[in-house]
Amino acid sequence: MGQVYEEFARDLDRWRDSYQGNPHGEIIHLLLLGLEREEIVSVAYRDTMIVRRLRSMPIPYEIQELMRHALIWAWKDEEMHAVYLRGAILKLGSVSLRIRAWLHQMVGAAGGWSSAVRQHTRWRTAPLSHSLATLFTWAGMLTGQVPEDVRQYLRYRPFRDFCLFNVDAELTARLCYERLLALLRAQPGLAPELIEDFSRVKADEERHTRIFQILADAVDDQDRLAPGETLESLTQKIGAVGEFFLPRAARSQMIADNPVGSGGRVWVLHGETADDKLPIFRRLLDEAGLADQLEARARALGKPIGDLRIAIKPTFMMGYHRKDRSPVSDPALLEDLARLLRERGCADIAVVEARNMYDHFYRNRSVAEVARYFNLASPLYRLADLTDEQIPHAYFRGIVQYSVGRTWKEADFRISFGKLRSHPTDLVYLSLANLEGLGARCDEFIFSERQMHRDTALMMLIGDFPPHFAILDGYEAIPDGLVGIMGAPRPKSPRRFYAGCDALAVDMVAARHLGLRDPRVSRMLDAACHWFGDPSAQIVVVGLNEAVAGWRGPYHNEWSTLLSFLAHPVYEFGSWRGALFVSEMDERAFPSIMPERLPLRLARRGLQTMLGLRHPK
Repeated sequence: MGQVYEEFARDLDRWRDSYQGNPHGEIIHLLLLGLEREEIVSVAYRDTMIVRRLRSMPIPYEIQELMRHALIWAWKDEEMHAVYLRGAILKLGSVSLRIRAWLHQMVGAAGGWSSAVRQHTRWRTAPLSHSLATLFTWAGMLTGQVPEDVRQYLRYRPFRDFCLFNVDAELTARLCYERLLALLRAQPGLAPELIEDFSRVKADEERHTRIFQILADAVDDQDRLAPGETLESLTQKIGAVGEFFLPRAARSQMIADNPVGSGGRVWVLHGETADDKLPIFRRLLDEAGLADQLEARARALGKPIGDLRIAIKPTFMMGYHRKDRSPVSDPALLEDLARLLRERGCADIAVVEARNMYDHFYRNRSVAEVARYFNLASPLYRLADLTDEQIPHAYFRGIVQYSVGRTWKEADFRISFGKLRSHPTDLVYLSLANLEGLGARCDEFIFSERQMHRDTALMMLIGDFPPHFAILDGYEAIPDGLVGIMGAPRPKSPRRFYAGCDALAVDMVAARHLGLRDPRVSRMLDAACHWFGDPSAQIVVVGLNEAVAGWRGPYHNEWSTLLSFLAHPVYEFGSWRGALFVSEMDERAFPSIMPERLPLRLARRGLQTMLGLRHPK
């Protein structure tokens, strides 16, 4: 154990004595301490800083990438922990405590950035950043925020020293969570999920300790590979901690039944007229090999195709009025997909959806009621409302999310059937994003007291219950603009479809066609690449491979770009928990739950007009 660990252990003993008889106070103190620490490392471990340091080291590129991926997972874990702790503190309700939480997170972010700059950057390569980071560090020393035993590590030293310092730091985090768990277990009436979550966080810190020790042992004081260390030996050591710390190519169990991130062929077919829609769609499904995938899945499960349980996830719960069908799946296409599956022998075909924010403000917003309104019904399939059929599930990775829709979980073959849509913060909303809400409700991961980012919650779901096939409808009534996910008064007709076995590959091709030179600028697609591997080098486009003409997206002009930049913080903190940002609902079909008073009505109409959320007249 190093000096950092020993000093922290003494601090824990002092706090235990000072909070004697006040376990609640000690819990709050440890939560705030944990939040600041997690924010520090979630910034300090950030990929952009780590990769720059690794690229400067005289070790083979393949080993740099192996180390980088292990550290990416540590970074994403710590980022997840920071959000979880902040949400836990904010849910306690006190205004003063909320302010303290935000201050601790801000201090942690500043400390993480300054320590990362000083640890991985020399003054001559970034004099301005290095000088500013030095000022932050000195300020931390003067205010007692930077302990004396930590100061020696806040400068450019061998990468081995950085890893050894973080071995100590991760051990202190484990010690903190051990004490916190002991206090929580002694509190009556706590939800068992809370104990489970903090136990998972503690286990993450233990794995990070092992990862940093492995990396420290792999290099010498000149940043060279240690004698006897090879790509194979390092891969074996990291994999023993957890397969998810390895790049996708080095995994075995995690990818056995998960095509997401594998790459492969993506079919893009184009039609000329509205009458071409169904023939082109059927040709897409045939050429993309949906029938072959069904047969392969049946063989893998040892079942006849007729016994396969099929789940299709279309999109229609953002639908608000028949005059704007852009956020709603085409009923004819959905029925034709079900018909093809029937022709191949499938008997159990379920169309699954889940409720969203609208049911907080309007009546008749169950999946069955919205489907009926948009004529989404057929004897070829049955509807399943996954909000009503959530069942417990212990996810392989992550925290906070504890359930999944039964029909999606139990399906033998899952299909994501989304639409091309723009999104104000993710830029695009495609086949992976289409699966939001099949576990916990998506609005649990939006507002300030959330304990998980929405992209992390979705990756947890996809990791355990991935789609086996992805289809994107880009033919008619396709919503574009600032908030295309919610609808569009003037939708596009690109007259194209996308399909493939890897939903991430399908999304990356579609994202490039929608103007994203690097699809990973979308937070959702970037998160998927971190979790499942970047399939870009393995993607082969079959068919049309060119941009969608006239697509604007959320960044089509300066005004729209500014609104996109503000979208997330405004929605999180200034939307009255989503009440202000709703489309112009057909209130004869979906009447308001509460009377729409004049201030709310005026605010809604103003935002609908500004954002293009009013249906076409």
